[in-house]
Amino acid sequence: MEIKTHPPMTVLYSSHRTTLNTLSQYVGTVLKDLLAEAADQKALISGPVYWIYRGADGNPETEFTLEIALPVQWLSSSEKFGVKQLPAFKSLAQEHIGPWDQLPAVYGQLLNYIDERKIAMNDECREIYVNIDFQDPANNITTVQMGVL
Repeated sequence: MEIKTHPPMTVLYSSHRTTLNTLSQYVGTVLKDLLAEAADQKALISGPVYWIYRGADGNPETEFTLEIALPVQWLSSSEKFGVKQLPAFKSLAQEHIGPWDQLPAVYGQLLNYIDERKIAMNDECREIYVNIDFQDPANNITTVQMGVL
């Protein structure tokens, strides 16, 4: 594992206040709407979808902000969603291949690494959905990024 700084990027996004217990309502649905808006606006989709968690602490009842973001180019505004540039993001990352219900183990590995090395964290983490396969979740490819200072 190594710490990397990821460059800024422009995204079309949707923001939600939610909890880990109510997260499933956004799976698949918001992405379809973001993709449709990008297509309607003739924007170039320039990367996979990101789920950006701000203020999540692992407690299923804690309310936090979730942004579902699609990297785009050639889009400056949208009536349905927000458009903004995400700043550069310094993180420790781990790729996971397989079902999403195994993601807590990935977070555990990252947190152990961070704790052992006494690395300061920020309140943001990201999940990048490189490949989504609802029919065979063993084919999912997800990169987890934990924000560090």
